[in-house]
Amino acid sequence: MLPELPADQLVKLALLGFSVGTVGAMVGVGGGFLLVPALALFIFNDMHHSYITSISLAAVLGNALSASIGYRQRRIQDFRTAGILITMAVPAAAVGKVLNITVDPKAFYPVFGGALIAGAVYLLARTLLEKGSQEPAAKGRSRHIVERSGRTYDYRVNEPIAASFAPPAGFVAGFFGIGGGIVNVPVMLTVLRMPANVAVATSQLELVCAAATALALQFLATSGSLTMLGISIPDPAGCTMESWEWPAVIVAASTMVGAQLGVRLAPKVGARFVLG
Repeated sequence: MLPELPADQLVKLALLGFSVGTVGAMVGVGGGFLLVPALALFIFNDMHHSYITSISLAAVLGNALSASIGYRQRRIQDFRTAGILITMAVPAAAVGKVLNITVDPKAFYPVFGGALIAGAVYLLARTLLEKGSQEPAAKGRSRHIVERSGRTYDYRVNEPIAASFAPPAGFVAGFFGIGGGIVNVPVMLTVLRMPANVAVATSQLELVCAAATALALQFLATSGSLTMLGISIPDPAGCTMESWEWPAVIVAASTMVGAQLGVRLAPKVGARFVLG
């Protein structure tokens, strides 16, 4: 069945997805922190917040998946570190999504506002974080990555620390629908002292798994499969799966296109330009 959406909504969703995908792939975040307020304020202002965050999660998933494919082609991802992040983040993403579904919208949006402020601080500090990450850590398990272009990266990763910050990143992805990159990338740069390009590329792998987990729970809740566990969506607007699945598909598809552009711009465009 084709989407029953006005033409102007289709255009807005496609443009939002493309823009979010481009920016998100460049700075290593899912882009949902831009998408959720845009959807809530300008397109779906009467929709339950769990649906809006799920549309955003679809964009995060499309962005991260597309970017991961692009970064894989560049051979710049740290798979061992990504595996640690995924293992610890996925359960937290599930918990975050369950709380997102059950929390009162009046409580959700003020908390989300705080998350937006945190995202803004991260973007403003990105240039400084990149500069501070150039000197590798002296302790940890060694890594050696050879990019397709021939550039090499030799550094060390403190794996217990990597495992410790992954759950908060997963929870942020599930609860706010904005991806966990605003937690992952700063810690990977400043604490683990990973090379900036590797940190951004590796973060995308964790975002794929966390976003997919949270989206799966949303589908189960929407279909009523989780009612027996006391997890349901009390939506006075009467939204159903059909009311948000097509917007999610449109946003995800356009985000994937934008992410490919972001991957290509990432090594050429500095964070200062992105913020400008």
